[in-house]
Amino acid sequence: MAKSILCVLQSSVLLCCITLHAASAERIVFRYENAADLRGLVNVLTAFRAACLAEPVTSGLPARLVPDGYRIVTRAVHMWGREDGSFPDTAILSKTGGEDSDVAGGYPIVDFMLPTAKLPDGACSVSWKRRWVQDYPDGANRLSLDMAASLPARVSYHLGATLLSKPNDIFAIADSYSDLTTWRTECWATKPCRFDVNARFDQEGIDITVTSRGEVTK
Repeated sequence: MAKSILCVLQSSVLLCCITLHAASAERIVFRYENAADLRGLVNVLTAFRAACLAEPVTSGLPARLVPDGYRIVTRAVHMWGREDGSFPDTAILSKTGGEDSDVAGGYPIVDFMLPTAKLPDGACSVSWKRRWVQDYPDGANRLSLDMAASLPARVSYHLGATLLSKPNDIFAIADSYSDLTTWRTECWATKPCRFDVNARFDQEGIDITVTSRGEVTK
């Protein structure tokens, strides 16, 4: 009887581990429209969590995470439209395959530097640019201040993160709002990691990049 119970428990633990491992490798899903508002911002933050925080960067990770309708290209192809071997250890998850068309369409871009001898942990970031007029004719007046003011709370909530840098706690009506902040959160299940959020909201639209800085060693 005891052996049977032990076997059941061991099987349950093994199944749980398999399930968790599978969940960590699921494709990125953009659950909301990539509109120039909080829906698009949540898509960016959840993509960053899946690509840069859930597990370490490996050569096989981009293929397991590529969202539906996206493709994997090298940085050379993404930037210049052709492969010239200048960025071999890179993988970009791109909607259109090109940087200019991704930006024009307002699509999030997931950028991987794959592990190498010089960069054993690789690198990971998610960037997103979108113009207000793609979704809101008067978005600059309606949304820029609200998006800038609510950004820290959204980052903290969706990434379970603590702000390390000095907060920008004074907001006045202006044509543009920009900030570079550093955060700490849990990554790879048990490790403390840092990441940066570089965001700008101006009369044209949204420009945000979330970049992993890896495990905190101190």
